[in-house]
Amino acid sequence: MLGLSLSLVGVLVFSSMWGEWATVMLVLIWFFTMSSWDFFLFKMGSGFEMDSISYSLVILSLWVLVFSVLGSGKVKLMEGNSEFMGLVSSLCLALVLSFSFSDYMLFYLSFETSLIPVLMLILGWGYQPERARAGTYMLMYTLLASLPLFYMILNMKWSGGSLYMYFPMKDPYISGGMKLAYIGAFLVKFPMYSVHVWLPKAHVEAPMAGSMLLAGVLLKLGGYGLLRMLPYLSGAGYMLSSVMISISLWGGFFVSLVCLRQLDIKVLIAYSSVVHMSGCISGLLVLSEWGYKGSVAMMVGHGLCSSGLFYMANVVYERTGSRSMMVSKGLVNSMPMMSFWWFMLLSANMAAPPTLNLVGEVMLIMSILSWCKVSGLILSVLSFFSACYSLYLFSLSQHGGYLYSKKGFYSGRVMEYSVAFMHWAPLNLVILMSGWVV
Repeated sequence: MLGLSLSLVGVLVFSSMWGEWATVMLVLIWFFTMSSWDFFLFKMGSGFEMDSISYSLVILSLWVLVFSVLGSGKVKLMEGNSEFMGLVSSLCLALVLSFSFSDYMLFYLSFETSLIPVLMLILGWGYQPERARAGTYMLMYTLLASLPLFYMILNMKWSGGSLYMYFPMKDPYISGGMKLAYIGAFLVKFPMYSVHVWLPKAHVEAPMAGSMLLAGVLLKLGGYGLLRMLPYLSGAGYMLSSVMISISLWGGFFVSLVCLRQLDIKVLIAYSSVVHMSGCISGLLVLSEWGYKGSVAMMVGHGLCSSGLFYMANVVYERTGSRSMMVSKGLVNSMPMMSFWWFMLLSANMAAPPTLNLVGEVMLIMSILSWCKVSGLILSVLSFFSACYSLYLFSLSQHGGYLYSKKGFYSGRVMEYSVAFMHWAPLNLVILMSGWVV
């Protein structure tokens, strides 16, 4: 598997568009070949092991990477094309290694290494001079939160424990402070409400490929790390888990209200990621099987959906030169076919059937209700406002009077339709493979 991933990265670095489409075909063949295997653990060598969760996130990483590069046509024609491709490919390699390592220390090193290519993409190909501040926010939040985790991994090794991820734990007891040290880095990466400030800034300043990879894959590193730390958290106190779940649910509710007053398309999509991930955090910390599976389904579905929405936002930005919905409204008159894909992806964003997001959301709701029935009220309000801001984004950007300066631009290219379709199709087709999803 690692050899195949390295070959795919090499094809992307040294190829044109034909090489990227060949990569898509290789990923599809590999996916449909291996997805029929009924495996729990797939060992590739010393230090490299995969289960079904790692496998699904590696596929998601390669999928989003290829279409982020395909959508970056303008960047590929600019000077510095080789540096851009090298950074994207190194980010892909770091992500594949993060999801493939079975050792906590190696996972931590690749987990932190993935920040460097993202920071370089923001600083090198960002839109505005504020990109330096956005990069500093992202670096400080994620690195400071990961230092306690690094200490806990070292302490685990010094105390004679095993760093093997799949080692069966016997429900060890740890204090609330130790539990927070284990999961703090992953909560910032998710991100959880109150440590999410870096995310909108990074999305606004990042180029299109950076935003797609950040929302599609990098946020999932937090969820994957939290999944791998669950054996160490099962014996921890009930109080800290209750506090974290409450902050996540109420934070998701407040952020959904913030989305309803945003005029910047990218900022709204970035905040919607915080809303969706709040449900994943709550489902994982409930420590139930339904929450576990629902979080994985939601992470994969959100990775495809949010990546597609950021791509559509970039298409609008290339036409109008602005991310404001007040400037870019009335797009259904000038880009009717792209408005269709806006509708399809926003429908998936609000968990309309038959998308994978609906499966994940239903399972998360059931797991959180089993934990506390009072949380059903805040969950219902959260789901309602998630639909509200998706409809708000569609209606304000697609309807209304459009500026005469936008009168002459073309509706769309075949490549743009292809990238939008290839984000939407897996969301609705993967659900047919119910044995793989659940």
